[in-house]
Amino acid sequence: MLSLKVFLEEVSKHIEHDLKAGQIHALEVLHEFFFFGDKQSAFILLGYAGTGKTTLMAGLINWLRTHQRKTVLLAPTGRSAKVLSAHSNLPASTIHRRIYSVKQGDDGRFKMSMARNTSENTYFIVDEASMIGGYNADDWQGRSLLDDLIAYVQSGTKCRIIFIGDDAQLPPVGSDLSPSLNKEEVDIKTGAKTFTAVLTEVARQQQGSLILENATTLRDQLNNDSFGQVELQVDKSEDVVHLDPYDLQDKLESCLSGSAAQESIIICRSNKEANMFNQQIRQSIHYRESILEAGDRLMIVKNNYFWKLKWQKSAFLANGDMLTVERIHQVIEVGESKFAEVQIILDGSDGQEMDMWLFLDPLGAEGPSVSLKQIENLYPLFVSEGLVEADDPYERFYQSPFYNAVQVKYAYAVTCHKSQGGQWKNVFLSAGYLREDMIDKSYLRWLYTAITRATTNLYLINFPSQMITLK
Repeated sequence: MLSLKVFLEEVSKHIEHDLKAGQIHALEVLHEFFFFGDKQSAFILLGYAGTGKTTLMAGLINWLRTHQRKTVLLAPTGRSAKVLSAHSNLPASTIHRRIYSVKQGDDGRFKMSMARNTSENTYFIVDEASMIGGYNADDWQGRSLLDDLIAYVQSGTKCRIIFIGDDAQLPPVGSDLSPSLNKEEVDIKTGAKTFTAVLTEVARQQQGSLILENATTLRDQLNNDSFGQVELQVDKSEDVVHLDPYDLQDKLESCLSGSAAQESIIICRSNKEANMFNQQIRQSIHYRESILEAGDRLMIVKNNYFWKLKWQKSAFLANGDMLTVERIHQVIEVGESKFAEVQIILDGSDGQEMDMWLFLDPLGAEGPSVSLKQIENLYPLFVSEGLVEADDPYERFYQSPFYNAVQVKYAYAVTCHKSQGGQWKNVFLSAGYLREDMIDKSYLRWLYTAITRATTNLYLINFPSQMITLK
C-alpha cells in the first residue's frame, strides 16, 4: 500500500498544473477509497464547471495505468463520450454500448440483456453522471439504468466505479436530483460506503473566462438558494454577447453555415421554440423548402439497434448522436407520416457513409420523440401501399426498415436536455418566454447547464435588459 504522501507525489507528476487545495483534498479521499474502501464501494467526484475535474481524472488515469490498473471510460451519450475521449486522449464508450447486449428475437423485436463483464482489476470512470437516470423507460420498460450499471461493474472481478459530475446541472428528465451523484442513493445501490469529494475553485488556466464567471455566479446562487433574480455579465468582445435582434441573422448565418455548423448550436427552453428556430435556419440561411434535403443536420432522438446489424462494425445509434444527410434516395408517405431512405454521415464516424431509413414525423413534433405504438398503428397503411405483404406474418413488420426507421429532429436548435453532455464553440442561448416569477431553482439549473455548453462564444438571445450587465 502506498502512503498518502507518496500517492500525492506520484499522481501530481501526471498533472501539468499546480494542484488547488480542493484537488489535493479530492486525492486524499481517493487514496482512502483506493486503499481502505470496500470492494463494492464507489467514489463520487462533484465539481463546478472549470474546476479541473477532467484534469484531475486524466492524471489519476495515467497514475492507475503506471500501476497496472485498468480503466474503462463511460458517458451517458455518444456526444458526451466523444468529449470525454477528446479530453482524456483515451477511448470512451456510452454506458449502453458497454453494459447491454441486443439481439433480435423470433418475433422481430429487439431484446436487451445485460452484457457479461469480463474485466478484472478495473476502474469504471463515468463522466457527466448527472445525466444518469434512475430508470430507462426507452429501452428497459422502466428498469433502472443506474442499478444496471452498478450491477454490471460489481459482476466483474475486483471492479469498482467512479462517478464524475456537476449536480448543479439539469437532473434526468422526470427527476428532481441526479441519483448517481447522491451519496445516500449510491450507498443503498452499492451496498457499501460511498466516498465523495467536491471541487469548487475554478482552475487557474480557466480564470478570465466570462462564460465561467457567469456559470460560477449561477452555481453560487443555487448553493445559497438565491432565486428570483439573475444578472448575466456580457462584454464587447465575442466571449459573452447580448445579441441585438438586428444582428441575430448575420451571426447565425456565419456560425451555422459550412464547416462551422458542427461547432455551433442554438439552445432553447422547449421543443416548440427549437422547431421555430430550426425552420428559420433551414429557410432563411440554407434556403431549404422540402422537409428533408441533402446537407441537413439531424439529431437522433431515440436509441436504435436495427441498423447496427446492417453495419457489423458499428455500434447502435444512440439518442443524442448527430449526423449529416448526404443523399436522399426516396421519400415515401404512409397516411400522414413520412419516411426517407437516405445516405448519412454520423458525427465521429471518420466520414463513413451509411444508408438507412429515417422516420420524419418527429421533425416537427413538439414532443421529444414518437412512440413505436404510433408506427405500429401504420401497419394497415403499409399493407395497402404494398410496402408490406398482406400475407406476411405481423412479426415481419417488426423486422422491416420502416418500423425500425431512425427517429430524428433537426439539429440546428435543440432543448437544453438534448444538448447536455456536449460542448460547442458557439452557443446561442434563447431566453424563450420568461417572467420574473419563473426564475426559480429549476430555471437556474437550466441556465447553468446551457451556459456551460459553450467553450468559446456565448450569444444571448431575447434576454430581458434587466438581466444583462455590461462588464
